[in-house]
Amino acid sequence: MRSYLGIFKMQFKSELQYRAKAWSGIATQFFWGILLISLYTAFMANDQVNGFSISQMASYIWLGQAFFVMRYIYLLPSTSEEIVSGNVGYKFVRPINLYNQWFSEHLGQKVSATLLRFPLIIIISLLLPSTIGLSLPVSITAFLLFILSLIVGTLLSVAISMLAVYLVFKTLSDRGAVTLVSTISGLLGGTYIPIPLMPDFIQDIVNYLPFRYISDLPIRIYIGNVGISDALVHIGICIAWLVAIVILGKILIKATAKKAVIQGG
Repeated sequence: MRSYLGIFKMQFKSELQYRAKAWSGIATQFFWGILLISLYTAFMANDQVNGFSISQMASYIWLGQAFFVMRYIYLLPSTSEEIVSGNVGYKFVRPINLYNQWFSEHLGQKVSATLLRFPLIIIISLLLPSTIGLSLPVSITAFLLFILSLIVGTLLSVAISMLAVYLVFKTLSDRGAVTLVSTISGLLGGTYIPIPLMPDFIQDIVNYLPFRYISDLPIRIYIGNVGISDALVHIGICIAWLVAIVILGKILIKATAKKAVIQGG
């Protein structure tokens, strides 16, 4: 465990050096936040869709932009390069678990990049007019559950990213694997279209999938669209999904690593 904590800290500190990258990310997320709120405000002409108000929608968008790095599925360039080039062979001889090492690296990068970006986005969005700005949480309990579900959702996001690692192993194409997994996760998790604005029959499908627990659930707890009792149930389901996907990822990567053929080795 100490080794993986050290890997997490190393990646965390490494990401903190990229302040220019963080500033560009803040500007990008703020621009998209304004754009999406304008778009959905025009769409929600009657002020409410499926019990989802414009004020809730605005908060949904801003929280999604503030914690975009946590919910976005991607791979570190170093991970992809190691697999495609064959340098991953050096990791096979290290006395630590390959899955856990990659998981720690990705988690460290996500947490560090988020800490650099979200405070300014939150502050600015809170200062905007109520119709387009971020609202305060509906209650202290909802805020605490929001934090808890956000943490579990971030771990789930990394676990899903590890499935993309498996696909890179199988295809030796990082771009295709990551695009496939991130697109599916984004479409079914509310990254592109808030789930409450989706047709009911689509919501009936995505509500049973793990992707909504990455960010949709935490945000809807914050804005009061999901009640406290329901939130506790869904957080339990999210933890179950996390355990299942981690186990699946470990099995797939371990099996693939055993069959891996390194050129020149």
